[in-house]
Amino acid sequence: MADSGSFSRLRMFFLRKMISASRRRRLLMQVALNYFTARRRQLLHMSLVLLLLISAHRIQIATATPSARSRLRSCRRLNRNTAWWQKIWGTYSDARFKKTFRVSRPTFNFILSRIRHRLLKQVITEEPISPEERLGICLYRLLRGDYHYTIAEMVGRGVATVSRIVYDVSEVLVDELWTESVSTFMPGNQDEFKANVLDMDEFWQFPCCLAALDDCHIQ
Repeated sequence: MADSGSFSRLRMFFLRKMISASRRRRLLMQVALNYFTARRRQLLHMSLVLLLLISAHRIQIATATPSARSRLRSCRRLNRNTAWWQKIWGTYSDARFKKTFRVSRPTFNFILSRIRHRLLKQVITEEPISPEERLGICLYRLLRGDYHYTIAEMVGRGVATVSRIVYDVSEVLVDELWTESVSTFMPGNQDEFKANVLDMDEFWQFPCCLAALDDCHIQ
């Protein structure tokens, strides 16, 4: 009888343990289910808000006037003042233009006509910088020697943009105009070399010199 009673109590003890463990598992499953349900509801709400914002932005672009659309700018571009190139340089007199860029307006247009096809840029997110402005920035840097930061503040562009424009346009100038403007006028033999040296000595009293470039800093 004692053994039967002990076995019955032991069986009841394990049965209660199993029931308690089952309740705990059921409670944990319910908590996990509630958590994932709440997270799913939160993600759904965020997705709906994002879709509404995108739809409102598209509607705003679609209903905007052409002038308003042209003012839409990329988030990567800061609000800078580009009035110097867009409004001021075109009003320069011929004398002021040559003093600023160290070339006359016809010479500027001639250089531009030879390299325009290399300066055209196709971009998607921003309005491209015109070939005229690219050439003007490069000439201003090469012929006046101002810092990139100074030119960037003046033309309303980034410092890195100005630096890249100067490098790219300089490379294009060498590729397109070096042979026509420089190599053609270089002496082809020793006699021509001596003749040019004598001309420099005779006209400018500058001995042992082949040629000179005005106001340029060449390393």
